[in-house]
Amino acid sequence: MERTALDGLPRSLAMAMLQCNTLGELRSLSPMPDEAQRLIDTAVVEVGMDRLVIAADVMAERLVTNVADPLSVMEIYWEKQARRGTPQRTMIPGARGQNAGPGDRTGVRLPIYATTDEFELNIRLLRASQRSGAPLDVSGAASATRNVNEAVEDAFINGAGLVVDGHTTPGLLNAPNASSIAYKDNEAWDAVGHSGEDIVDDVLSMFSEAEANHRYGPFNLYVPTRYGNKLNKRYDSTDPMTIRQALENLEAGGRKLRVRVADQMPANRTSLVQMTKDVVDMVVGMEPTTFSWADGPGWELHTIVMAFMIPRVRDDYEGQSGIVNGYTSL
Repeated sequence: MERTALDGLPRSLAMAMLQCNTLGELRSLSPMPDEAQRLIDTAVVEVGMDRLVIAADVMAERLVTNVADPLSVMEIYWEKQARRGTPQRTMIPGARGQNAGPGDRTGVRLPIYATTDEFELNIRLLRASQRSGAPLDVSGAASATRNVNEAVEDAFINGAGLVVDGHTTPGLLNAPNASSIAYKDNEAWDAVGHSGEDIVDDVLSMFSEAEANHRYGPFNLYVPTRYGNKLNKRYDSTDPMTIRQALENLEAGGRKLRVRVADQMPANRTSLVQMTKDVVDMVVGMEPTTFSWADGPGWELHTIVMAFMIPRVRDDYEGQSGIVNGYTSL
């Protein structure tokens, strides 16, 4: 039999969380009527990866670290280890080599935080929808999901801005030991005098900076919207090729450069990223999911869209990063 709202289930979301072993079990305690929950979930699924560019690319490349039961995980820990020893060439594989010891290492912690947005549905709207069969307005669910997606993307670019016990949550533009270069002549890419050749030279300089850090690709280049518009222009007056096409003819790490417009990238900033897990990945405990509860007298059902999707940017023990950020100080 279909559940109805407020059928004796825990009204406090926090209390319900403490009573559950998994997030799936928590969802089963939702006071939301089944049909309303189905419509809300459909709206969340339809939004999908909207507003995600960098985050979607990272996940599409399978640069993902999964975390089970993220409500109970406060942080993840990994170690950066110094290079040690040297290999040997020998005709006898069993020949003993250098005993280099365990090597120096340092630990890093990343807080596991939730990204949330909330909307409400009152009991009268739910009852009216049940009575008339009219579709329930679930635009709030779609809007909240887009807000969560935008926040995840922003965290990938600018960092989440959270510091927990001294442990930070950086993004591409403030990644530890990320390299940076100023554009040629310190000109913005959309400046009239900054040519297609200048932009290609800027990106080649970013390649060189990455290679100096022993990062050889494959690379994605993320640019803001105005730069994306400039890249759609012709490389020069004698060639129908666009600046974007010229950039995407550059090759490193076994494939051509991928140029992506990320509309949340700040003006005049670009980021070249080696798309490997030792440089960047997404820590995923849960993609955007809805949870409902009732407070007070229960006339309104509160619904939260919650995701545990935490960008992770990495450098190595020697302080070398696979991220190169471009900028102009003008």
